[in-house]
Amino acid sequence: MSQSRPLRCVLAAIASFVLYAGLVTLPFAAVPVAAIGLAFGLADAAIAAAFAILLTGFLLTPSMAIIFAVFLLLPTLALLRRALMSRPAAKAGEDGEAGDGFSFYPPRFLIEDTLLMTAAGAVFVFMSFTAYEGGLPSVLSQSLYKTPQVMETLGVLYSASTLDEVVIVANWLLVSVFATWPVLLLGGLQIGQAASVYFKRNLRPTPSY
Repeated sequence: MSQSRPLRCVLAAIASFVLYAGLVTLPFAAVPVAAIGLAFGLADAAIAAAFAILLTGFLLTPSMAIIFAVFLLLPTLALLRRALMSRPAAKAGEDGEAGDGFSFYPPRFLIEDTLLMTAAGAVFVFMSFTAYEGGLPSVLSQSLYKTPQVMETLGVLYSASTLDEVVIVANWLLVSVFATWPVLLLGGLQIGQAASVYFKRNLRPTPSY
């Protein structure tokens, strides 16, 4: 089992990177990390996330790796830590409670935590780029424009070839991402939970999030 741990972490990292680099599949990029965490624990998820960030920085750009980490991977790890928290239960059969006498962090609190975290994160991210000309939209569009693999995808999906066209796409992406950020995080956890339950490796019992 000790030898399989690095392998599954690397495979999860590669899957996350491929989903992220595909742009169309970007909303599901954190699912492999969430599934690993809910099946094998937070440490495995953190290792997979670190590998995914390194892959993104090496194969794409460091700025794309930072965006990946800030928007998806680090929040997912924070939610995984809460999702795996448990305490001895007084009795079985309660919401979020395992059959072995442990009660896990309630789903409603995970939803509330996600909303608070994404709201604070949105403000922090935008404020962090105020020193740059054009702010976050300009930084994102420049990063996309300088990445050949991403530009190929943008050319196919949006017929974007110039920097001005990429700026429009970048603004649309930012609006979409911030509006759906809580859904992406909770959706990733839900799919990861479903996968871990399907393979009977779930550390946390149902109900779903």
